[in-house]
Amino acid sequence: MTRSVNLTGWIRENGLALSSLDLDAPLEELEPVRRMIGDARVVAIGESSHHVREFFQVRHRLLRFLVERCGFTVYALEAPFSEGRVLADWLEAGPGAVERVAAEGIAMSLGDAPEVYEALTWLRAHNQRRPESSVRYAGADVPGSLGSPLPALEEVSTYLRDIDGDALVPLGRARAVVEKFHQDLPFATMMAYSAVSEPDRETLTAALSELLARMERLASRQRNLGRAAEHALATHHLRGAWYIDQLHRSQLTEGIEVASTFRDLYMAETVLRLLAETPGNRIVFAAHNWHIQRAPAPHDNGADLFPAGYHLAAALGDDYRAIGVTAGQGQTAVSDVEALVQGAFPFREAPLPPPEDDSLESAFPLDRMCTIADLRAASATVADAATYRRMRMADYFLDQSAFHAYDAVALVSETHGSDRTRQ
Repeated sequence: MTRSVNLTGWIRENGLALSSLDLDAPLEELEPVRRMIGDARVVAIGESSHHVREFFQVRHRLLRFLVERCGFTVYALEAPFSEGRVLADWLEAGPGAVERVAAEGIAMSLGDAPEVYEALTWLRAHNQRRPESSVRYAGADVPGSLGSPLPALEEVSTYLRDIDGDALVPLGRARAVVEKFHQDLPFATMMAYSAVSEPDRETLTAALSELLARMERLASRQRNLGRAAEHALATHHLRGAWYIDQLHRSQLTEGIEVASTFRDLYMAETVLRLLAETPGNRIVFAAHNWHIQRAPAPHDNGADLFPAGYHLAAALGDDYRAIGVTAGQGQTAVSDVEALVQGAFPFREAPLPPPEDDSLESAFPLDRMCTIADLRAASATVADAATYRRMRMADYFLDQSAFHAYDAVALVSETHGSDRTRQ
């Protein structure tokens, strides 16, 4: 088949143009998204930077469509699994203000934005208004996202006491080491871990491995006693503690990019666990573009890195769809490491460089508020897909073919940092 259409023309002709990013805007114009996702059980929605106002809005508008029109039942977020209970309970009419539960349940200040409060408030109202189709919340990420195993250990301590009193000995050894470097701030915890002695690190790793092994040994017994779900939940908390320990160890020798792939493993495992818990579950998984991409990512050391989306695509095939979200022009948000360490708001606003000729962003029209392109459909038609070799990552361009990484991409023509980035 001869392909003569270029991507720019194809997107202008076939891209889905959104007239509004408001959460409460009519949903009819989003109906073509149904065709893009098919019967997928997991739809991931990304963002090229955290804390961008319009990215929040695109995510939440798609979330509402997927819940109200497509019957999605779980909202899984790039946020700590072990600390997620407070937010999950709040969505089921639990106490507290939305600002407090977002701060407690979502790490790295990623829940600290008016757009997040609006979406969570909408979800709570939806659950109260339509309990037969209520949406469950779950954090998908490791404890504290980049932080300490302590929240996970606290979650399982009572359970271990009830089923295996001897397990309290390795649990105590693990806690004793963790308490030497635990901090309230994730990056402060990582820095403190670097000062932990090698014998203490070995003690922690051995204790966590022993705890996991003991849990596996008891799994069949607990299943026969009717406690399979409780046991699986406690085991998943422990796996989060074990993965964060592996992340800390890896970061010292391999760097943060390689180390963070332990987060991706856990996020994928969390999503797959949520699918297995309830037949018929359909999940909206919201995370950074890097985490949701289907393709391996090349690293400077010559080895590929494997995001959560890669693991999910391998496990689910067409039951996994990834929608990347990016920007044409305007402002973005970038990490402020100094602020992170000091405990201040960890993002600041920064200008976006113009789209470059080989970036996917250059193929999108900028005279529309937002355009969603179905890359699966485009790849079967356009002749020049291979020329788009890069895509935005925060305020730079990453060597990454969007056609390999995502099933669809939404581009917002002009973006701005969240309110907090401009303070």
